[in-house]
Amino acid sequence: MIQETMSRMERFEAAVAVERPDRVPVMPLITAFAPRCQGITQGQAWRDVDTGLKAMMDTFEDLGGYDRLYKPNLFWPMIGGVFCAAPVRVLIPGRQLGEDELNQIDERELFAREDYDKIASVGWNAFWKEHYQVMSGGRPMEKIASTQNRLLEEYIREIEIYHGMDIHPLFGAYVDSTIMAFSMCRTLTQFTMDLYEVPGKIKAAMDATCDDLIQNALDVIKRTGIPLVFIVLERGSGFYYRTDIFEEFEWPYLQRYVDAFLSEGITPWFHFDTDWGINLPYLKELPKGKCVCDLDGMTDIFKAKEILGGHMCISGDVSAALLSLGTPEDVEEYCRRLIDKVGRGGGFILTTGCECPVDAKFENVKKMIDVAKEYPGNW
Repeated sequence: MIQETMSRMERFEAAVAVERPDRVPVMPLITAFAPRCQGITQGQAWRDVDTGLKAMMDTFEDLGGYDRLYKPNLFWPMIGGVFCAAPVRVLIPGRQLGEDELNQIDERELFAREDYDKIASVGWNAFWKEHYQVMSGGRPMEKIASTQNRLLEEYIREIEIYHGMDIHPLFGAYVDSTIMAFSMCRTLTQFTMDLYEVPGKIKAAMDATCDDLIQNALDVIKRTGIPLVFIVLERGSGFYYRTDIFEEFEWPYLQRYVDAFLSEGITPWFHFDTDWGINLPYLKELPKGKCVCDLDGMTDIFKAKEILGGHMCISGDVSAALLSLGTPEDVEEYCRRLIDKVGRGGGFILTTGCECPVDAKFENVKKMIDVAKEYPGNW
């Protein structure tokens, strides 16, 4: 066991600042795995917030504890009446889905191509205040506002419970990138057609949307008190689009996000799903030691270290396949490699590649955590 000289938060903050902590911080991104680990269904955890909370807490303890908690429960917080992301319909286990199925997003067109002009005219928040009831088939905005406000109050309560145990949930709010928000509202196929057929309309709508999304996230963080924003990214990457599209429709808005959040003392956590390899060099234009590049396993994390080492903290990337199908020895070997290579010199957080899979083997997740606590590494 490595002799620890830092608190959990000190260790995490040192890594974000691309400094070398006493050991590599470790943080599996756990949601659905927790109910499965505790022998209850996903439906049970979703129906009752206390059941979901207990599953998360018990799993944290069973695993021996780690440096940062991904989420205190299965749901995501948002202030009612404003959207930090596309207002997609979430299908819930035991309700729209089978009792032990994973929650899903029901992706469909939420506004039409001609609505870009309306968004450009009034902005993101005013558009949804007018359009949400039409889009949702008559469901009033007040109803979702009431639900979201109740969940935000629950989230704040849970944060206080965890803080009393010296456990720190990761983010104060989450927000979609502008491309992610628009793509989820239009669907990937329709949005891609829009990019090529009406790019000017999209650009004008994004210009009117960006500040609303930033402010919505800031408003949530004022309530939660956690100075970290989880930025949901996927569909602006080189996996989907050429770099000229990234440069026009993703990168300028991410820069605005970073400037706004850093000015408020808030750490941007870039959750990079899909392969962002050709986009990584742009991140060197952002301030040193202020953001986190969180990778899901599709981007080459070792190449990311070559590009971003000494400039931006990297988080990742123990894969779902390894945790579900591998052996503890396989997990240990890969985690040691990550610590030696990506952790060298500091600026690394050992995490799962995106969320921990529901069918991960307990002993594999435990091994990932234990390696960070026990392996001094060549770093």
